[in-house]
Amino acid sequence: MDDARPEEPRDDPPENATEEAPRPGDADRREPATSSPAEAPASQQSPAAQPTAAPAAQPTAASAATPASASGEEDREDDEERPIDADLLRVDPRVGREMFGDLFTDITARGPAQFGSNNAMHNYFGERPVDPVIEELPDLEMLLDVYAATEVDDQLDDVLDRRSTAGLIGPRNSGRHSTARAALARRYQGGHVYEIALPTGVSPEVLVHKPERLPEKSGFLMRLAGDSPVDTMRILGPLLRRRSATLLLIKDEESRRRELSGAEIQHRPPHPVTVFWKHLDSLLPDLGPEDRNRYRTNVEPALGMASSPKTSVALARAIAKEHPATTETLRGILDRTRSKLRARAFTILLPDAGGPPGRSRRNSQHERAFRLSYAVFHRRPLHYVFEAAAWLLREIDSAALRPDWGSMALQHPVPTLLGDSLRQDWEAGREASGATLGASRTAWLRDEGLRGAIIDVAWHEFDGTRKSLLNWLDRLVRDGDVVMRRAAAETAGLLVQHDFDRVYQDLVDVWAGDRRADVRQAAAWTMAYSDMAAGIGPRVRERLSKWSSGRNAFRQDTAARVYLSGMEQPVLAWSMLDLARIARERLQMRRYLVATAVAQLYRPERAGWILAEMDVWASNAPLQIHAARALLILATRSEANASDGRPELLVRLAEGRLDLPSFGRLWLVALLEPETEVAAAQALARWIRHADGNAEFRVHVLRVLHAIGATPARRRRVDFYLTKAFGHDHELPTWTREEGRRAS
Repeated sequence: MDDARPEEPRDDPPENATEEAPRPGDADRREPATSSPAEAPASQQSPAAQPTAAPAAQPTAASAATPASASGEEDREDDEERPIDADLLRVDPRVGREMFGDLFTDITARGPAQFGSNNAMHNYFGERPVDPVIEELPDLEMLLDVYAATEVDDQLDDVLDRRSTAGLIGPRNSGRHSTARAALARRYQGGHVYEIALPTGVSPEVLVHKPERLPEKSGFLMRLAGDSPVDTMRILGPLLRRRSATLLLIKDEESRRRELSGAEIQHRPPHPVTVFWKHLDSLLPDLGPEDRNRYRTNVEPALGMASSPKTSVALARAIAKEHPATTETLRGILDRTRSKLRARAFTILLPDAGGPPGRSRRNSQHERAFRLSYAVFHRRPLHYVFEAAAWLLREIDSAALRPDWGSMALQHPVPTLLGDSLRQDWEAGREASGATLGASRTAWLRDEGLRGAIIDVAWHEFDGTRKSLLNWLDRLVRDGDVVMRRAAAETAGLLVQHDFDRVYQDLVDVWAGDRRADVRQAAAWTMAYSDMAAGIGPRVRERLSKWSSGRNAFRQDTAARVYLSGMEQPVLAWSMLDLARIARERLQMRRYLVATAVAQLYRPERAGWILAEMDVWASNAPLQIHAARALLILATRSEANASDGRPELLVRLAEGRLDLPSFGRLWLVALLEPETEVAAAQALARWIRHADGNAEFRVHVLRVLHAIGATPARRRRVDFYLTKAFGHDHELPTWTREEGRRAS
């Protein structure tokens, strides 16, 4: 059955359009700035702007629509029509801890399962949604050993004694997930506790039509997004009673308080000190009284009621790992907590005490701009700090309607701009990373997490800052090079967590719909970085699915870049469904983005499922070329840590993880596809050469050759391409020719 769909109306501009999506703050801008941080000549400024205000630090929409190559920046659009080096586009995992600290959760998939209830998963190419995933929750006994109970536990037990459904309402990162798991673990000892994960856009009502998916006499946990807990409980209640089961729903606390129903419980986080001791006693059961008293004296006041359970757990693990023997060492660990880092960041952004008399407001702003840029460009050459600080200061001047102050050379030495708090970090950066980057001076912060704390304080603690910061980040992305774009995306990823709606609407979504590929890549990095924060991840992934299934070609392209950058959905099948939808877009037909994103999802344990899914893609005309490209990327990849360069997929085939008939069909598609036929033959020739020198792999290569050349005509075609790949001076090994004659 042909699943091709008629062309739908689209809201993206035609390929030859020259207009660009609106940019944040365009209505308030006056004149474009030059492409460098230096001030524009007076002849380029509007007459009205010259006597009263500095030129705006942002180009207008018309100037931004100029191709990147015309403004001196490399245009990488054409590069994406060739194989992509995925490592150049992946996000840096170090940024997660620098920006989010205790809330960092990594960028890999972290749902209840990777493969559903079994490996027989299917994509439907957007025709209907994938199934919910229901998987057993692990390590419940370990959770109960370290769980810090509150009065909420008694309330939950009472409700679940009377009802089959209940709701737990509370803010993210408050420990509500642990509370829900503990409540179900107390009722269903010995397992039988599951988490239900729903794909984006799928209603909980779908469970009513598949009651067999819910094991009897079990407990279930499900997170709700926009659905009402009361409505969900009313729909699923009869089903759960018939299955003698219990469902506990987790819902975000709404900004506007409402009266809760009798089945809803308001979650209250446990005391952070109690959480700390529960985990520390589990990690260090033989802790002596002297150490215990030292921790009680120093740690408990540092935690306080403002700390989240994650902070307490992270602190307990850090102490258990380092086991500080002195109070000074212990205080060094405490200085890395979020509250201490924020206090230090606030001190950094304040003007230094004892400054010269008559100090102007702009001098203080100059110092703050430089210190903020220093944090944003952590681990980058210092010249980026100078340029970015100048751009930020011009944004501040423009917002204040100041006259053009110009840029005075040799006026502000770096130690003065950094202040006492950051000067030592700057000195340490000379040896820490300067040589590696090829720069004699590097922006460097010694304390992990201080970078995010400085940006956090700049966003929250100073009035009139947010619009200028957003405009500044926008200029870094549009006018800067790849280093500036990465730094801006890392910063925007943190700000998304602090103010999701504004930053997403004013910045990220605008970047995602831009005509320029490098701007869209910045949006993709921002999404991938913001997903590293535990609290905001579900909203980020929801927007990602909307981009994937929408009608805007540029936002679909950005969604592919998000997966290419390393982000995943909680369940592998959901990521693949998004990519299948994106692959149908005409813009992607000549590009390697989708295929490279599929390869990014690959893990050795996923080999069989991904290759079988690519075989399904190969039978669908719009997706065929993407399947062939993905096979080539994976077929030419060597096994990790293998000294002899053995092909990764050949090893998985030898282990019996790949379905041979579907694998052979996929190879055949790659050999018959005009774009990939030569590269496919070269990849297959590489397999033959490896097996020629490693006899244990010959039988597996022969199996592949037989699966590809199932008929004499196919075999002759394969022999033709392999002969070309080996060259006229090198014949195919004898063992492959003998297999060819037997197959014929």
